[in-house]
Amino acid sequence: LTLFLGFNVSSQELPTPYNAGYEFPLGAKFTIKLNTSDPKNITYSIIKFEPFTEIIDTFDKDDLFEKTGEEGTIDFYFCIGTHGESEKEKNKNMQVLLTFKNRTKFSLKYISEIQRNEKDDFTETSNMGAYPGAIGNEMWPYMIHMIRLRDFEISKK
Repeated sequence: LTLFLGFNVSSQELPTPYNAGYEFPLGAKFTIKLNTSDPKNITYSIIKFEPFTEIIDTFDKDDLFEKTGEEGTIDFYFCIGTHGESEKEKNKNMQVLLTFKNRTKFSLKYISEIQRNEKDDFTETSNMGAYPGAIGNEMWPYMIHMIRLRDFEISKK
């Protein structure tokens, strides 16, 4: 089922229907557009999706995101990142990243769930939320197969 859902996200026509949440495979670059008409039950549509297999610098991501983007969207990279001077350091410091730029005017909270292996269930993981105009970053020191982002809501912070 998970493989089907991952394939479904990457192969269905865009934009997708508005929904409370979707699942994304590791190695993805995608943009979602939020429908905030009900701030407690925000839905979103995937408006862009493409494979992304580059290994990025964990701490230097300014060049990943275009300077301007569509208001009301969030751009994501779910990929591998690393840092260090030598190849040995870079290999040691590899980790899974969810990096994003919030192009909305809202501070958002949401639920993120990860699947570490294809056959595992999804388990909830902490996140820092998304702040207006800011680049956010979540990191895990272990492999993750898929991530589910759901139940966005406008934060009062």
